Parts: sequence; structure tokens; C-alpha cells
Amino acid sequence: MTLSKLLQEKFDLNYYDLYLFSIDASKKYKTYKIPKRNGNKRTIHHPSKELKKYQRIFSKLIFAKLPVHKCVHSYKRGISIKDLALRHKDERFLLRVDFKDFFPSLKSKSIRYLLEKNLNAYDFKLTSDDITIINSIVCRYGSLTIGAPTSPIISNAILYDLDSKFNSFSKDITYSRYADDLYFSTNKPDILKNVIPFIKQVLADYFINLQINEDKNIYTSKKRKRMITGLVLTSDNKVSIGREKKNQIKTLVYQYKKGDISPKNLKYLKGYMSFIQSVEDTFITSLISKYNKETIDSLLN
Repeated sequence: MTLSKLLQEKFDLNYYDLYLFSIDASKKYKTYKIPKRNGNKRTIHHPSKELKKYQRIFSKLIFAKLPVHKCVHSYKRGISIKDLALRHKDERFLLRVDFKDFFPSLKSKSIRYLLEKNLNAYDFKLTSDDITIINSIVCRYGSLTIGAPTSPIISNAILYDLDSKFNSFSKDITYSRYADDLYFSTNKPDILKNVIPFIKQVLADYFINLQINEDKNIYTSKKRKRMITGLVLTSDNKVSIGREKKNQIKTLVYQYKKGDISPKNLKYLKGYMSFIQSVEDTFITSLISKYNKETIDSLLN
């Protein structure tokens, strides 16, 4: 079966109409900026409703069928950042490495290479022209963007071989990735110093032009705070939201109980309470002891 016939039968989508739409699909984004934690701005390119519909179709038909490495913890259903943190909690030394301009570094030529390499993953024929249309739909001027629903799943598929190489670097090192953040941990002193040179060596020969953000590389150990995607690895090998965050939540709960909390802070508190329950439920128990069960239940529900 051809992709054209499949789109017609399954989604009532005319292939020629899709082709015409794809010609100027890069113009069908709304661009805006949102603040980052460091005070800078992050640029978001949000696809139009129709473009997003096509992106989701290709996500389901094409990219969801490609392998994702077991060490990847981002954009996977049923996998949380707690699972990521648990993977490293028993290791004394931790290294975080950050990729620079992650999504924009993933280009249409890399997607073409990925799809041509995995043609046997599909029960329908995928031609070179099909891949050209797919690229036009999922890329904005030849690159993935922050904002498109396809970017996360494509990035995981493209980096499969890279994740495999990093995971097999050393039997004494535990590796995992969350989007553009790479985590390496070990109980052996000094071994992590070899990781970044190895990454650079691999990237130099890789088909994607990814670069390390040198300013965001962080080495740490049990003697100092070890953090993974905002979670703290404690000295007794547990996963926590951290002391600072706990103090912030206690203050907000107190304000809520006194009826002196802003709508914005209340919305944040309710959302974060659910997160705490999934990460560190013992802290929920301590909040119940301090503020009573009725107060905490009202925030959780």
C-alpha cells in the first residue's frame, strides 16, 4: 500500500491537497517568546491548527513506529522524571551534559536519513517524495521547532544510535537522557572526566550537527547537591523535591489555609501538589500532619 492510499483510507486526506499545503507549511506557525528560568527568552514556533493535525497524523503513522532507546526518559508515556532520578540515585558521582539548540539542530536531511534507514518499519511503501512532504510538514524551514507536537518523538528516534553509543561507553557508568540533557553517574572516582571527550569524539563523526553547551556541564557528587531535572538525589539515596522547594510549598499551603493566596499561586500549588504526590508522598504525609488532612485533600482534589 502507498502512503497516498493509506492517508485517503484512514484519514480521508487527499495526497495532492497535502502536497500543496506542504509547499508553504513553514509559514504556518505563530512565533512568540516565553521566559526561561535564567531570565532569557525561549522562542516558540506554534503550528497552525491544520498543520498540527497533519503533524499528529505523521507522528502516529510514521515516527511512533521507530525505536527509542530504553535509557531515554523524555516524551515517553508511563515514564516520569522520578524514574529518571531513580536510575541514578545509588551513584556517588553525577555529570549532566546539555546539548545546545537541540531541536533547531535536528534538520530535515537527518530525518530523511532516519526514514530511509527504517523503511522496513512500515507496512506501506514510503517514497522519496513522501519523505519530502513529511519533512515539509514536521520541519520549519528545514529544522525541528519547539512547539510542534512531532519534534519530541522525532528527536528520540533520531538519537537512537547516539543513545546506544553513550550507554555502552562504560559498564561502570549509568547513562540516561531527558530531551537535551544527558546524565552520567558512577561510583568510581575520576571516571566521569572521560565522558565529555568521548561525547565530542562521537559527535564529530555523527550525521547530526549537535554541540555541547559547555556553560551547562555540571559535575557533582554526594558531598554536594545532586540534581536531575529539578529533583534532588539525597545523601541516603532517595529522590526528593528538595529543601528549598519544600519550604516554598509550606509557605503556599499556609497562605491557602489562611485564605491569603493569589489565584496564580493557588493554581501553581494545586498542580505541584499532584507532582509531589507522585515523587515524594512522604512529604504529603508531613503536610497533612502540619496543616490537617482536609486542607491537603482539598489541594490534591
